[in-house]
Amino acid sequence: MQKQHVKLSLFNKNSAQYMIYISVSLVSIDHVFAEQLTPYTNLKIKTGILISTSNTQDESWYDEGSAQIDSLYGASLVDSVFSLDVATESSVSYKIHGQVSENTESPLGITEFWASYRPLTPSKYRHKFRFGSFYPSMSLENTDTAWTSPYSQSFSAINAWFAEELKVSGLEWSMSRPGRAFRSHYSFTGVGGLFAGNDTIGSIISWRGFALHSTQTNIGDRVYFADYPSIQSGPLEKQPNWVNPYLELDNRVGHYVGGHIKHRNGFEARLYHYDNNGDPLVLKHQQYAWDTRFNTLALFYPLSNNSHFLAQWLFGNTVMGDNAVNLDYKAWFALLSHDIDSYRVSLRYDNFDTIDKDELEGDDNNGHGEG
Repeated sequence: MQKQHVKLSLFNKNSAQYMIYISVSLVSIDHVFAEQLTPYTNLKIKTGILISTSNTQDESWYDEGSAQIDSLYGASLVDSVFSLDVATESSVSYKIHGQVSENTESPLGITEFWASYRPLTPSKYRHKFRFGSFYPSMSLENTDTAWTSPYSQSFSAINAWFAEELKVSGLEWSMSRPGRAFRSHYSFTGVGGLFAGNDTIGSIISWRGFALHSTQTNIGDRVYFADYPSIQSGPLEKQPNWVNPYLELDNRVGHYVGGHIKHRNGFEARLYHYDNNGDPLVLKHQQYAWDTRFNTLALFYPLSNNSHFLAQWLFGNTVMGDNAVNLDYKAWFALLSHDIDSYRVSLRYDNFDTIDKDELEGDDNNGHGEG
């Protein structure tokens, strides 16, 4: 499908100095290829071209620069993603998501994989178990192939951060109450998960800040950022200018819980609480464990058959070391999208803040952005 996206972004670098970047995504052309490889195996590939412009010539963070947008100028290929679904004759199925990207440490990598088990029971309630490494289902924006967005080429600041640092490796259980089975207009789902890893989540938004992009971190990859002066010497000098978001450092189990509600008219809301239960005093493999927790609420409302409204809110806190970093953060976005034949026009507004609560001299992590 060919889609047109128009987006204006104004935001500042995560520092005491206020800087404004302007990025306009003019046109993007997506192509989706789907093939049934076997009666039980389906492959879907999504790729595209993005034409955009920006007023900044700073290098992006993945080139160890300070810019907080990824497509700086001209026409460029967006990350190509794929989704492989494998069904079986039992209640077990498998899914693998991957990508080809020039913005990640490994140009070809896996972003998610899991096995699902849906037991057949006489109850009207439905149960589902997932085991693997995946994003919790917190987003109503990233619902397309391999956790991409069908609405715009760049993700919101919230889901761009999730794409970089949030990935749980563990077990998830969900129980659903389908509205149709209970003769109700509403369906409800409760979700809970236990996981290992994800100990370093919080590093990126503390030093670089929130960003607007569509790059997902491959499992096992590092994410680089600028070599800021605050991590070159002093209490933070053991922190390199990269982070591996999926390391297990403190041998502690994290958790998340969530609830979904969906009306038969298409309205949907998802509320989640996440806590990685990190020990902020642990330092291994050049990486600190961070104690990070947040709450998020996502909404979707169909205005008509062709028009949709989405919004999401996030607020949380992260701590590293003996209060070496103590950061509150919050963000929200609202998105309007309208389909015109084979085109889609989307307008999104982002607003995000990082609030420095520690008193470490020379490491000001305050930041504000909007776009």
